[in-house]
Amino acid sequence: MSAVPLFWGIALFLLALTLGVLLWPLVRRARVEAPTEDAARLAVYRDQKRQLDEDLAAGVLGATDHAAGVDELARRLGVEIDADSALASQPPRERLGLVSALAVVAIIPAAAIVLYLVVGTPDALRPQSADTSRPSDREVIAMVETLAAKMKANPADPKGWRLLARSYAALGRYDESSAAYAQAVQRGGEDADVLADWAEAMALAHGRRVSGEPEKLAQRALALNPEHGKAVALLATAAFERRDFAGSITLWRRLQASLAPGSEDYAQTQAAIDEIERIRANVPPGSAASPSESSATGAGNAAPAVAASPDRSATGGTVAGTVELAPAIAARAAPGDTLYVFARAPGSRMPVAVLRAPAGSWPRSFELDDSMSMAGGTKLSAAPSVNLEARVSHSGNATPQPGDLVGTAVETRPGARDVRIVLDRVLP
Repeated sequence: MSAVPLFWGIALFLLALTLGVLLWPLVRRARVEAPTEDAARLAVYRDQKRQLDEDLAAGVLGATDHAAGVDELARRLGVEIDADSALASQPPRERLGLVSALAVVAIIPAAAIVLYLVVGTPDALRPQSADTSRPSDREVIAMVETLAAKMKANPADPKGWRLLARSYAALGRYDESSAAYAQAVQRGGEDADVLADWAEAMALAHGRRVSGEPEKLAQRALALNPEHGKAVALLATAAFERRDFAGSITLWRRLQASLAPGSEDYAQTQAAIDEIERIRANVPPGSAASPSESSATGAGNAAPAVAASPDRSATGGTVAGTVELAPAIAARAAPGDTLYVFARAPGSRMPVAVLRAPAGSWPRSFELDDSMSMAGGTKLSAAPSVNLEARVSHSGNATPQPGDLVGTAVETRPGARDVRIVLDRVLP
């Protein structure tokens, strides 16, 4: 039963009960029948008249005195009857009781309702929206732009720059995130957390490569905090990119030593070490450049972040499927569009993994894996479940724009291979 009818039903019952208790004494009529005052006066008059008659018959009174006595009795009776007539013009008690009862019926319910509206909580009876805590993409973008304008007006706040940088990263605007982190360091001084986050944003902005400037930032973070987990992970990834497998394994073991055995993070680092060992075992002798050669020549094959490179055939850490275009909006797609597929943890706007690719023909196949995860963040293979969203951008921007084609989010688990996302809406 709905809460609103139940509340008002109970309130009306209590109100009716209260009115019944108050009205009963006002409307009930006396059950005891007593002689009227006029009948009592006539009885007294008859007794006195009979006494005068008896005195006349006994010779106690003369005829003149008898007549005077009778006249006096008649006069007094007439005066009393006139007084009763004046009282009769006043409202009877029953009428006054009825008027009082009507006043109670009219005033008490109205006063109760007005009092509840003034001091009660009527809004508590209204059903609340099922999802009011999670803002829409457009609202998030508006909040971020407002924060960006605030920081331009007041650039001396390092905490504000850091918040702006994280907000840009959540929207996939990694170049702007990197620039905001630079401001945070400039305004607030070097901090291991800020430097590591800056390195991550810069790596994501440059094709997910950590080697180069992101690696230097991670080294600065590690100098401030030798146990900083994200900095160690970034440096391990950079070593792998240079094909310095031994150095990468050393760094991963260093990070693993600070983790609790049996935890998800511990399992991820072990999976990364196992993957590097497998790759190193399959590399022909002499084909891998040494660390010194890599740094001297700038060589080294591009590779995904090691933290995101466990054996996916064994861990089931991929999500694959197709993105389809609904016929109703098929004409909205155009050559040169960019397809984004996002995997997010339920209730979070921070992507766990992101795919960016040319839209091409439809339907479009996709596959997300740990190589598309954010460095140092939660990996796709470690997520219990993820929400998948697809979007076709006409501008190529990771930030939603009016006119973009959007697919309904689908919740699934890592390891799923036949996920179907349909682009069926156009952002206004």
